[in-house]
Amino acid sequence: MDLAVLNAKLQQAMSMLQAGRLQEAEAMAQDVLRQAPNHPDAYHLIAMAARQRRQFSHAEQFFRKSLSLQPNQPPLLANYANMLMSLGRYDEAIQYYEKAVELQPNFTNGWYNLGIVLNIVGRHDEAVKAGETLTGLIGHWAPAWELLGTARVKAGQLAGAREAYLKGLELDPKNGHLWASYGSFLKDEAEFEAAADAFEKARALGINVPDLYQGLAEAYYEAKQVDKALKVHDEAIRQFPHDPQAHFVRAKFRWEAGHGDDHLAALEKAIAEQPGNPHLWGSYFDLLSRQNRFDDILKGVSEARKSCQNIPRLQLAEAVSLSALERYDEATDVYEKLLAADPHGIPPKRAFAEHLLTSGDPVRAATLCEDMIAQDSHDQAALALQGTAWEMMGDERAAWLLDYERMVNPVDVPLPDGFSDREDYFKMVQAELDVMHQMQAHPLDQTLRGGTQTNGFIFRLKNPVLQQLRQQIEIAIQSVLDRFPNDPDHPFWGRKASGFDFKGAWSVKLRSQGFHTNHYHPEGWFSSALYIALPDVVHKETNTREGHIQFGVPTAEMKIDLPAKRIVKPEVGRLVLFPSYMWHGTIPFNSDQPRMTIAFDFVPKG
Repeated sequence: MDLAVLNAKLQQAMSMLQAGRLQEAEAMAQDVLRQAPNHPDAYHLIAMAARQRRQFSHAEQFFRKSLSLQPNQPPLLANYANMLMSLGRYDEAIQYYEKAVELQPNFTNGWYNLGIVLNIVGRHDEAVKAGETLTGLIGHWAPAWELLGTARVKAGQLAGAREAYLKGLELDPKNGHLWASYGSFLKDEAEFEAAADAFEKARALGINVPDLYQGLAEAYYEAKQVDKALKVHDEAIRQFPHDPQAHFVRAKFRWEAGHGDDHLAALEKAIAEQPGNPHLWGSYFDLLSRQNRFDDILKGVSEARKSCQNIPRLQLAEAVSLSALERYDEATDVYEKLLAADPHGIPPKRAFAEHLLTSGDPVRAATLCEDMIAQDSHDQAALALQGTAWEMMGDERAAWLLDYERMVNPVDVPLPDGFSDREDYFKMVQAELDVMHQMQAHPLDQTLRGGTQTNGFIFRLKNPVLQQLRQQIEIAIQSVLDRFPNDPDHPFWGRKASGFDFKGAWSVKLRSQGFHTNHYHPEGWFSSALYIALPDVVHKETNTREGHIQFGVPTAEMKIDLPAKRIVKPEVGRLVLFPSYMWHGTIPFNSDQPRMTIAFDFVPKG
């Protein structure tokens, strides 16, 4: 056996592998193994070929065999980690990347991929360290700076992120991916015109993916260029005619922009062209459900099954629609099948719990909620439904979970220095918000009716009035948190931390007969309503309590007759804070004067 000859064969096999000649490459590696049964590089090559054929269990067998023979080879460790990362086995991938860079500290490919996977799993401070190590090793490579910029964004190091992105663009101004990443950063920083420019540069440099169009359209919209945003959404579906998310976002945007008469036409055309695409049908059903068109959904499900497999998304749309149409037994049958097929799936289990509450079985609904809370103790939807189930059952735990007197906190936002009149100050705030309400109709995927809603960027805007307001809001929030009881086992009280982070902030402007349907917020810890402007009718002492905020009433679609547990009268400058899992909504009002609020969610820091 001539080792040099065998290694030359493996070099030739590697060239075949890189050229896509997988069968020939593997045959040559097998020939090497016949002559040298313990040659680790031959096993490594066979593993790589198996991975390219997506034979992952076969590939893993040969990766592990190679590692057993040669455990300290950084390229082998990294290639195995690459496969693990592609399979979503992130923690295992991190272990192998870390071993690779420990063995070879200047292994740039290992550091790069380690940074990527650390970002994926949320270990952002470690990802920053990986990015900083990488830029120290290969500072002339623009993707290293992009990785560092992205890690710093996720770690909250925004100034450093900007610096990293700009350094990368200085090195490679024709890097479209980097321009796209920088555009996303600028958009999140509410620098919308600059973000649009960056996205346009990325597009001109050949980046042509749906996310780019969505980011560009959002940047144009926030820059008050609605017509350009509409054109970008139109271009997105021309480029990606069968992308379900592009169609969903475009249809929703056209509805809000006042083009509701044809907002579904392009999606319906795409479905006609590709009736076997269940994801297009899914987007279509999501949009129809937001307009309560449940008969149309059932017709669509019947049509979709002629061309699609009966996947869970179609079954879920069917079950939700049957329940909405009060065909409860049929809905239950479909939900039972979904639950049997996927006992741990959260979306069908949540919808099933809602259905059971609607159809009068709170005991079983409570059991499903307990299952969901066991999987995620901060699942706001499960907590909301659990509270409703307990109230329907007369269970004393409802009062423990939902203490409407202590958990609903109205607090006046203190005026900044230099202001003495609340009405004057909040009129100034209203003037800043008014120009942000550009759309003509309520968002299809939100809870308001008869009004408009801005995107969730308010506290990121470089607007001195809104930044000052944010500081005053933080003072009001802290005054509430300072009164928190010590109850570490409670899903609301027990989350108190040393600080908090906002999870978006937006403005709502309701017209006459406008209201918020009763709802909860699935992503928060605390939710809120800050009253900026109110119609005179809100202040009238009547039993109708027009424009007031009510708590404890489930959404009307669930058809559950539970009375409001608390109703709070709005006042300009008053902030009402409450648990995100608590049902809340606005009582409609009749007035030509608008009702304007700022709403936001926040979560414990860290």
